[in-house]
Amino acid sequence: MTAPGTLDVMGGFIEAIGNGITGLVAGAFDVIGDTVRGIVAFGNQLLPGGLFWVFIFFLLLAGAWTFAKR
Repeated sequence: MTAPGTLDVMGGFIEAIGNGITGLVAGAFDVIGDTVRGIVAFGNQLLPGGLFWVFIFFLLLAGAWTFAKR
């Protein structure tokens, strides 16, 4: 037999843990998104006029070619 209110305390504890994990995951995705946006902004400044996207395309093409050869 459990004491009255024990389930409420445990439910709140488990909810707090879930909220903490959710916050960590959401924060990680925010950091990843900000990093990608920063890299893209820097690449567009470094190689203006769409050359950055041509460079990215060739990197992806080279990666796909290397993967396909295996």
